[in-house]
Amino acid sequence: MILFMLFLLLTSPQTIHAQDGNITFGAFADCQYCDCETHGTRYYRNAYEKLKSAINHFNEVKNMDFIVNLGDLIDNGFESFAPVMSLLEKSENPIFHILGNHDFSVEPQYLSEVPKQLGLDKTYYSFSEKGWKFIILDGNDISFSSADEGKVKLAETMSAQLKSEGKPNHHNWNGAISEEQLQWFDNQLRQSENQNRKVAVFCHFPLLPYESHTLWNQAEIISVIENYNCVKLWLNGHNHAGNYAFHHGVHFVNLKGMVETESENAFSVITLSDDFIEITGFGREKSQKLSISGKN
Repeated sequence: MILFMLFLLLTSPQTIHAQDGNITFGAFADCQYCDCETHGTRYYRNAYEKLKSAINHFNEVKNMDFIVNLGDLIDNGFESFAPVMSLLEKSENPIFHILGNHDFSVEPQYLSEVPKQLGLDKTYYSFSEKGWKFIILDGNDISFSSADEGKVKLAETMSAQLKSEGKPNHHNWNGAISEEQLQWFDNQLRQSENQNRKVAVFCHFPLLPYESHTLWNQAEIISVIENYNCVKLWLNGHNHAGNYAFHHGVHFVNLKGMVETESENAFSVITLSDDFIEITGFGREKSQKLSISGKN
């Protein structure tokens, strides 16, 4: 029943009630749990206890509004979802899920079931709270892991084109946002600007800096963002080393991957105020205070 109520929270438009003027949320990326042998610096089994520790910490944070999973909750195998979803059921805060490329590393017959496993009716969506709009994008929309054969063929074409041009992000573990989703994103930003709302975007994949993990059609997405002044934060995972860029008033923050290292965790508590984005990092994740330029 608790998990069912959590799914309802995830799949419907929401306004979350906090007890102060700021918004505080927990964030983690690239848990990549599976019952698998360690590979290099990736300790897949150890990710279970790391996630458990993060959820326990989030439960203790006063006035926590929500938690965001930035994707790659599992590394591979549909059966890997059950243990970590059981952990997330113990969260005292609503959890918003973003789909990562590894979440689709499952048997072909389960590809279409992955969003449902995470309680998602839609793979991209938004919600609003206290002058902010939070937009969740699906960077697997066009990808090699799509259940839509047409989108897989488009992914093959896009990846091959980028490779022929010598682009660093041509890899088959990246993806792109479809024209339909891009139009939806543009409409969301237009509405936010008209409503005088600041915007935070959550996606599994980075947009900037331009590197090997970046979305295939990042130039198109940046062009949309540059048409507005409301976006203040793009938060993502995918690159386990973490990263940062600043462009057009937007802080592009890549959180570090939880699965990396044998015992050191990586997660954050993030507070949004009128003037700052304050990231309190735990384990490998560093703390930083980022200024929000301008008023919306």
